[in-house]
Amino acid sequence: MRNLLVSLRDKHCSGVISLVAVGLLMVCTSILMFVHNPRQTLFNMILNLSEGSIFFKLWSNPPYDVFLKVYMFNITNTEEFLNGSEKMNVVEVGPYVYREVLTNENTTFNATDGTVTFYPHREFFYMPEKSIGDPHEDYVMTTNIPLVGLQALIYDKGFIASLALSTISKTLESHPIKNLSVHEYLWGYKDSLLTYANTFLPHWIDFNTFGIFERLMSRDNGNVATIVNDPKKYHSPTETLLTETERNFQYHIAQWNHLPGLKDWGYEYLSPEEVTKCHLVEGAFDGTIFPKNLKPNQTIKLFRKAFCRPVPLTFVKDTIGKDGFREYQYEFAEDMFDVTEENKCFCQKNNCMKGFQSIAPCYYGIPISLSQPHFLNADPEMLKTVNGLNPSIEKHGSSCAIHPEAGVPLSGSIKVQVNLDVRNTMGNRAVAPFNGLQVPLFWLEITTTDLPFLVIFLLYMLSNVLPVALEIAKYLLLLGGLALISGSAFYTLLRTKVQIPASISLGHSDYTSIPIISIPNEFIDKCEKRFSLK
Repeated sequence: MRNLLVSLRDKHCSGVISLVAVGLLMVCTSILMFVHNPRQTLFNMILNLSEGSIFFKLWSNPPYDVFLKVYMFNITNTEEFLNGSEKMNVVEVGPYVYREVLTNENTTFNATDGTVTFYPHREFFYMPEKSIGDPHEDYVMTTNIPLVGLQALIYDKGFIASLALSTISKTLESHPIKNLSVHEYLWGYKDSLLTYANTFLPHWIDFNTFGIFERLMSRDNGNVATIVNDPKKYHSPTETLLTETERNFQYHIAQWNHLPGLKDWGYEYLSPEEVTKCHLVEGAFDGTIFPKNLKPNQTIKLFRKAFCRPVPLTFVKDTIGKDGFREYQYEFAEDMFDVTEENKCFCQKNNCMKGFQSIAPCYYGIPISLSQPHFLNADPEMLKTVNGLNPSIEKHGSSCAIHPEAGVPLSGSIKVQVNLDVRNTMGNRAVAPFNGLQVPLFWLEITTTDLPFLVIFLLYMLSNVLPVALEIAKYLLLLGGLALISGSAFYTLLRTKVQIPASISLGHSDYTSIPIISIPNEFIDKCEKRFSLK
């Protein structure tokens, strides 16, 4: 019987101690949740770019519908322009819409330096239901880039070279303005001069058809990219050119085709002393993924190989988007293509102009330039050289929205215009009317539609459900832990009081009797007399 009582007593004590321990753990967890919000930890766990994760699958094959809307410029006064009696007059035609499908392939996680290497690949599919017409049947009068572009390019080679090209083009009956279908102009057409150049200069002109859109978009394929997955591990020889914030940005580009700068702009031939921040693609983002915990008023750079350089996105405001998520809105900086210190290395042949960016190094040296559509934010004098351009910040400005905590792109509308930069030509009267012009060719809007359901669901759980659940959990843990501790203490006290016996029997007991000492009567009498109140 005694052994049974001891066993019950031990089990009772261990049970109470366990409950108290659980209660203390719950209280401590709650206190930690009050001091350190676990939301960001869970964000990092869920939005972790690691092999096999949900986030990795979304990044490898983004579920976004990305559309490329192409607006052509049709020359309506060909004869008058070429004979020099009128300025070029253009009319915008479009959009012709293509869906872009991106996949990030052959991904390798580099544990040593905390980077991820992959091969981005893009394909394009025509969307007739979103387009204004059939690109195979719609025709435009447009500038023949192989002739006018090569004639402008060879100007620096002198009069003899220019005259030789002019003679060849006349012999081959190559004309400065051609009537082409939209599809031909965008994706490739034959020109006798181009065929000649491809035959005799195959190492330079490695194509025998020319499509301006195809040439532009082809630059986005065949590249290897490396982004930083763990900024604490990654260190580059050019990191001192970046700010501390830029260095610590997760998912920023570390290298493009194995270099932190672009080969097209001669980065591989620069000494360390010659490299400036302008030369770097390092620190920019490819647009599919941005860092978590963005701060307001931070400028981030967007890089796409077709643009031939990173372009800055400036913070505009912190707001709530149409899907109910908090978002940071960004726009292209007004001076993104201006002659500034940040753009100094892109000043081709030290011959730059406000609002225009040469991308000739990326396109065989042919003087192609970028601007904002309709010469928005460009030199006003250039707007006077062509009729039919009407820049509007509402129609032609670019913007994008990013979830600041998750770094997920929510929407985007990036707009750029492609021009032919004809500064000077000589030896060919047929192309002389183009001298001094930035000839508008087409402009492009890269845009997204509504967010995919999976992205909406993920962001809703992280942004709306998770904060409420964590708030409820930390109070429940606190109250539950206190209840367990106080309940265990009360139960123990109650049980102790109930088990005190009313009388103690010494029969057949293991207890030893306590001897009682007798008090003498004389001592008792003295005490009574001393403390008597009488």
